Amino acid sequence: RIQDQGARLPRGERNQRMATAAAFKEVEARLTANPAVVSKIKAVFEWHITGGGIYTMDLKGKGSIKEGKFDGKPDCIVTVAEQDFVDMLKGKTTSQKLFMKGKLKVKGGMQHAMKLGELMKSQPSAKL
Repeated sequence: RIQDQGARLPRGERNQRMATAAAFKEVEARLTANPAVVSKIKAVFEWHITGGGIYTMDLKGKGSIKEGKFDGKPDCIVTVAEQDFVDMLKGKTTSQKLFMKGKLKVKGGMQHAMKLGELMKSQPSAKL
């Protein structure tokens, strides 16, 4: 699905989308490795990654990620640049720092966004 979209995008945007897809694969691996994190968060996030597309992270059940908007109303909509998102996963920054700098915007339940630190703190892999 990502490759189909990428074929129609300019090279720079296609590369960003591929980086975003890789970043969300990393998040998916963290969810699988840390099911307790999912049970702590219990929310649906819609991620708007600037230049990288929209992804839904459903952390109400087993924890799943899909490309595209949530079918219903998400608990929280998070907007962030692709590089900042990757830097969060690498542990170079936190969602709180990005929020305070105005680089991460939250719409909806702030209490849910505050729980994202649990996921971002979970063990990063060497893939990113």
